[in-house]
Amino acid sequence: MKKLILAAAGLTGILASCGSYGSAPDGSGNARVVDITTEYTLQGSSPAQYVGCDAVSNPTDPSRATSTQVVVKFATGGSVTQVDVTLKGTTNSDYDETQTFTVGDLSKDSSGNYQAVFDFKSATNDFLPASIIVEPNDPVRTPRAVTASNLAGSFYADLKVYTSTGSSFMISSVNLSKVNVYRNCTLAGTAQPLTK
Repeated sequence: MKKLILAAAGLTGILASCGSYGSAPDGSGNARVVDITTEYTLQGSSPAQYVGCDAVSNPTDPSRATSTQVVVKFATGGSVTQVDVTLKGTTNSDYDETQTFTVGDLSKDSSGNYQAVFDFKSATNDFLPASIIVEPNDPVRTPRAVTASNLAGSFYADLKVYTSTGSSFMISSVNLSKVNVYRNCTLAGTAQPLTK
């Protein structure tokens, strides 16, 4: 029994040290980052490597040519009420963006994880993640394979989690998952648009 308790304490320490798990100092809640996904995966990657695209050359829906949906998935326990989700660039903070979500307003995936859904619009000459438009109730898009070029950078998610007692704590995906962002993407297996 003693070994089991020590092993559990060690595992909690490992999870806490990599930042994907955290708990409120007063014990009123806990949370962990599960994953960051997008609507695009790099063709041929296994496991799937999610990527962001500033421009898609052959979108099946022209309104998505300069958009990437990003979903930050996280699980909670206790009395978590609100989460500040910050998408942060890995090399500088020029495009960092924070949005606040009330947990009750977020959808859940089939595993019961909360989903903070963002839609990035790079047509405004902002690039991921600064071009954020929050769409918490948008359906999560099924990922599609792309080929990509011109790596622009990458980002991850930091979450500040609040509980009903007023306590808060931080968790991060920095050691769990980072999303590469490319300036140019092409949907795999989709015909190129006709030119004049």
